[in-house]
Amino acid sequence: MTFISRIPRTILIFVGLCLLVLLRPSAVLASETSELIPYPLVSFSPEDGAAFVILVEKETQRLLLYEYKDTFSLKKEFSCSTGKVTGRKQESGDLKTPEGIYFFTKIFEKEHLAPIYGIRAFVMDYPNFSDRKFEREGNNIWLHGSDKPIKPRDSSGCIAMNNDDLEVLSRYIQLNRTPIIVAQKLNMTPAENRLKDERSLRRFMRKWETAFVKGDWDSFRACYSKPNRNIDSLKKAWDRIRTFRQDDEFSFNVSLQNLTLLRGNPCAVALFDQVIDIDHQMKSVNTKQLFLEKSGRAWKIAAEISRPDDPNRGEKPPLVAAVNRFDRLLTDHRAIVDLVAEWADAWSSKDIHRYRACYAPDFQAQKMDLKAWIRYKESLNRQYDRIRIGVEDLNIEQGLERSTATFLQQYDSSGYQAVGTKRLRLKHIGNEWKIYQETWHSIQE
Repeated sequence: MTFISRIPRTILIFVGLCLLVLLRPSAVLASETSELIPYPLVSFSPEDGAAFVILVEKETQRLLLYEYKDTFSLKKEFSCSTGKVTGRKQESGDLKTPEGIYFFTKIFEKEHLAPIYGIRAFVMDYPNFSDRKFEREGNNIWLHGSDKPIKPRDSSGCIAMNNDDLEVLSRYIQLNRTPIIVAQKLNMTPAENRLKDERSLRRFMRKWETAFVKGDWDSFRACYSKPNRNIDSLKKAWDRIRTFRQDDEFSFNVSLQNLTLLRGNPCAVALFDQVIDIDHQMKSVNTKQLFLEKSGRAWKIAAEISRPDDPNRGEKPPLVAAVNRFDRLLTDHRAIVDLVAEWADAWSSKDIHRYRACYAPDFQAQKMDLKAWIRYKESLNRQYDRIRIGVEDLNIEQGLERSTATFLQQYDSSGYQAVGTKRLRLKHIGNEWKIYQETWHSIQE
């Protein structure tokens, strides 16, 4: 009896199956793990819930809605109609539909449209940076409804849908956020193939973000394929914040949220919210779109666009303006803290001239104007040998022209003691903050 004949039949079958798997890994694993998705899709990072992307395939006259929740999945599919003439749009009136990555900038409802556009029209941002780079022209490219059943390749260059389908699709469209990707044919690729580009794009975005936060302007400039005229004004504003606020021990940071990454030809696109955080005050500056090109093996920023487009072209870029606004807020915060300290010290030292200087000319409190208020305080100064004012738990609610300082006030004099909540209402006069109203509420039992 041979050795093999002594092995139980079940073990031989198991070993045979194992060898089959080892010898044909690609066929078995591909059929079990590979899910095909459109090539342009890389990743989304929605802050809440799902994110959506629209894809149009001109060859099959299909419109696909993909949903992203950790992975991409096809949510809905519709028929659509593109331009009467095949090929990528090159000039106005050529009856062709553009191809590329676009976003919706505006909505027109039925009452503002000619009947042929159906119930609604979404304006696309054609021509975008890539189109202008290759001298592609034209305008008024929309995704819209129709006043009759649609037919394949029957539009003048727009993307038309049946009204009922557009009504459904509209629920998933967010202006300046939801991408629409148009291609002659959508190339499908295994879902895992996107990970390499996702990692490289995210590394580049972190490099760009970190260079700015640290003020490494050589590295920041190196992220661009050509000189950016806004960097000098950005550097001036941000370096001022960094220098002054480090001395004041303020924390500051800029982060990217809601990051969307898409692959195009020749540009990849990154869309994100730029959020600035200074001294734990967070504010979304704007939604920004980057067109990214490969230079050798490295990504470079070819174009940087605010979404929606900044109507004040030629003025300071949104991030510079936001940094300057935050700089003003922090400067005002420090000025208000100093004003409250000066006010309390002047009152405690019974220095009526310094005390008066803390108030606005139109001050009103307890049915007294500033003149009557100062006379009242002078009488208290004469009445008490000593006055001590303590300020605790100062809270400042800031505005550009009006602010409020609220705190626990401890009043201790030779003839009277009290603890309560003091609220000082402040206004910005010239370059200073002044008190124009104050209230007091005792909290003693």
